Amino acid sequence: MNSIQLKEIVGKDKLIILDENKELANTYWVTLQTDSGAVEGKIYVPLKNIGKLVLFEPGFPGGGSTQFEEQWLKKLLQNDYTVFLARHNGTLINEKYSSSYLNCKERQELGKKLGQEIIGVKPKNSINDWLDEPLVALEKLTPHFSQVTLCGHSFGPLALIHSLIRYVEKEPEMSKKINRIVSLSGSLGMYRTDDHPFLKIWYDHLNTEWARERVQIGDAKANTDIFYEAHLDIHKNASKIPNHIEFIAVVPWGDTQISTDEIVHPIESLDFVSSLGRGYLILDKKEWGDKENGRMAHDMEALTSDDLLNFVSKDWLPKSQISIIKQ
Repeated sequence: MNSIQLKEIVGKDKLIILDENKELANTYWVTLQTDSGAVEGKIYVPLKNIGKLVLFEPGFPGGGSTQFEEQWLKKLLQNDYTVFLARHNGTLINEKYSSSYLNCKERQELGKKLGQEIIGVKPKNSINDWLDEPLVALEKLTPHFSQVTLCGHSFGPLALIHSLIRYVEKEPEMSKKINRIVSLSGSLGMYRTDDHPFLKIWYDHLNTEWARERVQIGDAKANTDIFYEAHLDIHKNASKIPNHIEFIAVVPWGDTQISTDEIVHPIESLDFVSSLGRGYLILDKKEWGDKENGRMAHDMEALTSDDLLNFVSKDWLPKSQISIIKQ
């Protein structure tokens, strides 16, 4: 895939050529749009493009894509992966934290020129729109690659699986190209009661000024309800995920309080392994949090690019169904 081909796929008015990683890839900001919705983000096409694609969906409120660019991207490009890093609909374009979350001055300049406050094609968005972001990317990009790997963090794996189930129903032949799901600190638990404590955690997370300074996503209660229904959906329909698609969940589960995920309980990944009937669980004991400086084990900042390369590589699997990453 080159710039001419990409323009044909996404439309020339929905693509910005970026001056990044030129020694390894051609880089673009793109708006992908199908009947299922729209999603914006960066796509990195390695100079040696051999048809391998990684789709990454970040968590809430979306800083994981920038973290991916800073920590893990180079290793994947060196190994000839095309990488699409989504930005959430509703992300603020020119506010206090926009430069960090978008990490794209060209998109911010375009937003100023067009008078846009948020990214996306709709004036208002909700978690429903976020759940469909991977579906849009799959519909737009899968036909042009021979191998597709799904990777996400926190909320991201929920959206990936929710979208994958729908994509498999719509495009059973194309879905044969998808080889695995990599869940990093994934919010995938089975909520057994309406007042499940983790729902309160997410409501509190959504209903903060901290979040509103980064994204416009609507009412916290309405989004929590959508969030709850999405969890029910992925467990109810997990059997629709074809057997050829591997599932690997990596969770911060250390031996101390500060080395265990503060937001998503590690048992949530085990819940989904149970519903799926297969999968691998990797316990990451290297992560750690520090409340004073804002670091969280949940963000998985200690995960190395070599580890992530293994997780997305078709020919790599853990040696056992439950394994450990340690110092």
